[in-house]
Amino acid sequence: MSEVTATTERNGAILPIVSPGISRGKSALTQGATFTSEVIQSEAFYIFCQSLIHLAEGDTVTDNDAPIDPRGGIYLNANRGKRISVRLLAGEEPATVWIHEVR
Repeated sequence: MSEVTATTERNGAILPIVSPGISRGKSALTQGATFTSEVIQSEAFYIFCQSLIHLAEGDTVTDNDAPIDPRGGIYLNANRGKRISVRLLAGEEPATVWIHEVR
């Protein structure tokens, strides 16, 4: 299998390859419970969860915060030195969430 070395952005510029790095938290989520990661020290993070979630920067997340679909794993930009908080979308089954810094 060949190794991927780069990808391009919308305008054709080459982007560096990223991969999950240091774990910043893993937790089982249930309805109404919130999980807050450790402080993110990089400029991006990887998040995976088996259910749809609400996500917010900081120590508080509500049903009004952005809902996302991390079931396939997604990479998101981060503000260095901040925490990420998540909670299940209403009606979702309990699931585990993983948050990793990106390297």
